[in-house]
Amino acid sequence: MRVIKIMHCLIQIYFSCTAAAALENLVKQKSHASSTEVVKDLLDVEEMLEDNLHEYVKELKSKLDLTQQALVKFRDEANSMSNDFEAYLSNPLSSFALIRHQQQDWHKWALFMEQRIGGEYIAFAHHMRTRLPTAVDLTEALRSIETLIKFYQLHPKDLANGILLNHSQPDSALNSLDCYALGMFNYRKREYSKAEVWFNISLTLYDKRNEDKYTVYDFSKKQIHKWLGVLLVRRREHSLGVWHLNQAEDILEYDDELISLAILREHCSARFHRPTHLHCRYNNWMTPFLRIAPLKLEELSLDPLIVLYHEAIYNSEIEALLKGQEPNLDSGKDNLDQTILERVADMSGLNLDRSEELSAINYDIGGHFQLQEVAPETAERPQNLIATVLFYLEDVELVGATIFPRLNLTIKPEKGSALLWHLLPSCGSSHPKALHAACPVISSSKYGNSRKFSIIS
Repeated sequence: MRVIKIMHCLIQIYFSCTAAAALENLVKQKSHASSTEVVKDLLDVEEMLEDNLHEYVKELKSKLDLTQQALVKFRDEANSMSNDFEAYLSNPLSSFALIRHQQQDWHKWALFMEQRIGGEYIAFAHHMRTRLPTAVDLTEALRSIETLIKFYQLHPKDLANGILLNHSQPDSALNSLDCYALGMFNYRKREYSKAEVWFNISLTLYDKRNEDKYTVYDFSKKQIHKWLGVLLVRRREHSLGVWHLNQAEDILEYDDELISLAILREHCSARFHRPTHLHCRYNNWMTPFLRIAPLKLEELSLDPLIVLYHEAIYNSEIEALLKGQEPNLDSGKDNLDQTILERVADMSGLNLDRSEELSAINYDIGGHFQLQEVAPETAERPQNLIATVLFYLEDVELVGATIFPRLNLTIKPEKGSALLWHLLPSCGSSHPKALHAACPVISSSKYGNSRKFSIIS
């Protein structure tokens, strides 16, 4: 029995050594960057770069210390002036010192603040880039990991925890960025199931305490959600995919037809969403006229501002507008448009001198428009739209909602209501959360079901 046990142990040892050797040879064959000599060289490069960064930090800290010391001194002097202000002003020497200090010293401090710190260390870091792995090296290393997983039937979660062939090496555990890179590698190969596993592990390992560092790497949790959402949509798992896309928020581009369709389908088929933390009230402050005839206002979003006005247009006005769609009918449309224009001014508080005319939006059954932030710029429509007001002229029983997917906001058309949303934040560019669309109409009348004003600055 003892001989058998010894032989059994020897077989185990031989198998382990053989597996380890096979693994090492497999990696070497697949990735030049995995050879012992190259890895040793990379470790030397890593040490040199760390030392260089350390010296750079020391120089930054030296400037910071000097600046902080000066700031403390300046504040002490300012406090001393404030404590005995009259005596300070009555002394011509003090006045002279203050004038000289402000005329000369602050100018020098501005120049000091502009000085580039650590130029030699920055140059060294750029020079060392020639010794860093290339994109080809990284691709080979990524491919090697996937080869190991397939050859030895390893689980990505074990590798992420530093477990290789049942041997735990915590120091070799992967971080969120590592797993994200493996996810993107598989996504580009259209290996969506493998990519999903790595992206989910990356989410699990994402550490909020490192977000400042992640910013340097141009990496965020939103990026993981973005690509998880995209690949799930491509696999026709729309509900979960759209949930991840909503977590990605403003970093996601909706120029992919498949993604846009998934967003539309998910939000248009969902129950009508309303925020619970906002308020309904009367608007009696925007213009003097509203003091005697306030409008019912429901807040839907504060960033960007989106409000829904109830009973914003009368049935008689709706009938006149709808009749105006029929040919050869003189319905006094110009006078009615002016009345509605004045009401829009009351709703928005904006100057409408350059706004577009009231336009009809008439969707046939199944008609809708794609996700958009603002309409395309043309000679007639400059790209400086401030806001849009959409009047609903009839109820739409089956879907036909207006959606804002980045706000998880779905508004059901209600006859007589008006939806007002702002398109521009304070910086002047189109607001990313103003992305919107109209859902396809299933049941509607032959007349236009809404009217729209575009407010231009």
